[in-house]
Amino acid sequence: MIPKVTYGTRVRGLLEYLWGPGKAEEHVDPHLVAGYDDVALLAPGRHDRDGERWSLDELAARLDAPQIAAGERGVKQYVWQCSLSLPAQEGQLDDATWGRIAGRFVAEMGFAGDPERAGCRWIAVRHGLSAKGNDHVHLVVTLATEDGAPVWLRQDKRRSQQVADLIEDEFGLGKWTPGRAGATRRPELTRPEVERARRVDQAPDRELLRRQVRAALAGATSEAEWVARMKSVGLLVAARTAATDRDQVVGYAVALRPAGASKPRWYAGRSLDGDLSLPQIRKRWPDAPPPPAGQWKAADSAESTALRGEDRMAVWRSSAAALEAISGRLAGVAPGSPQWPAAARASAELLARVAAVAEPSGRGPVTRAADALARAAAPPRRAPAPAASTIAAELGRVADALMVTGPARDGGEAAVLLAVVVQAARLVVALAELRAAEQQAHAAGAAARAAAHLMPLLAPGAVHVERDVPGPRVGREEPDAGRARARVDPAADQQTQR
Repeated sequence: MIPKVTYGTRVRGLLEYLWGPGKAEEHVDPHLVAGYDDVALLAPGRHDRDGERWSLDELAARLDAPQIAAGERGVKQYVWQCSLSLPAQEGQLDDATWGRIAGRFVAEMGFAGDPERAGCRWIAVRHGLSAKGNDHVHLVVTLATEDGAPVWLRQDKRRSQQVADLIEDEFGLGKWTPGRAGATRRPELTRPEVERARRVDQAPDRELLRRQVRAALAGATSEAEWVARMKSVGLLVAARTAATDRDQVVGYAVALRPAGASKPRWYAGRSLDGDLSLPQIRKRWPDAPPPPAGQWKAADSAESTALRGEDRMAVWRSSAAALEAISGRLAGVAPGSPQWPAAARASAELLARVAAVAEPSGRGPVTRAADALARAAAPPRRAPAPAASTIAAELGRVADALMVTGPARDGGEAAVLLAVVVQAARLVVALAELRAAEQQAHAAGAAARAAAHLMPLLAPGAVHVERDVPGPRVGREEPDAGRARARVDPAADQQTQR
């Protein structure tokens, strides 16, 4: 559950918005689900003289009354509004459940009062799904008690996050936000991004870039190699240099190649995901000096030839065999093992690579699972470089091999690639079980979400693999067959230690 707190000075203005059409016409059925008094008494009436109009005066007056009594003593921004939103994958709750959640949230925040202190007036409003498909409710609280005493807040936003965690536990909701547990954060998509993607019927640029940047990291042995891989799949890459040293790279931005004469939309690495900021990425190679700006600019993928069909399928068969063996070894990793952070990160990158190959359009269950697994593997913001892991090294070799194949080109190839998707799904299920055993609730929730996306794919005949459909404005990878065979050696895989 995601709480978002804002403040205001006009109850009536907020009510007009909540009972209005919304910014994206998403307010299809505005109604109260809970409040400080009986909902039937508080609910505004509807009159039809001018179409869909609501009588909000009485409700606004009720909510405003304590603030009017407070007078000059009152809080200036006395309208406290908090939206409680469920991630789209959580589905929808009914009005009764939302009403109970709202009541518990208000009580835990201290707004409902107690036997020794009067409470605040509040309501909970629910309407249609948000533009992003999230079920949610809006809490409106006036920061004055029934006797006119002002309510001054301290660290209410932090407290709202803590209360959201409590409610997730009480109501059995998924914990989908590892950032709340100290992990690196993932910035949310903006409304314009969502609407722009909907207009052109494709995944948002930020999501496409996030997966491509993460997939380029899979198996990369240096910063320069990672940069070259991003360029090899058609991404535009720009280095940000220090103000005092134009050759020192301190950040980066990426963009998809624009269509026609339009300008590219650039995204800084940290705006894609917290663990994709340059400082976090450089933790992978702690002993290597960062390449200068000139090397970033000059980095490019080596010329290569396309794989023949039989070579492509050989890579997929060996990759599937390797993933099956790795899943078995992963099941033997004890919770809390020093191998876990690196293995989790490598698994997320491997799944991003599988998604790029199996679903190049950027949409589908593997893609959704890759996004979720990345959050399950998100490192703490101040964590050091993870310990070396033989499992992570194996996963890197598999991901490196998959990079050279590109998507399936016909039904026969898709059938072979299907084996890789199935083994990747089994790997994610094993990871979800391990994360749950570690009792890290938010990371376990994200891992369970990834597994849930992939579980249906384990049913025979349930998987669909895209064929020869390049991702939007992202080029294909076509390195040589020899390199592909060299990087995935089933015999070498069997020698890896636990």
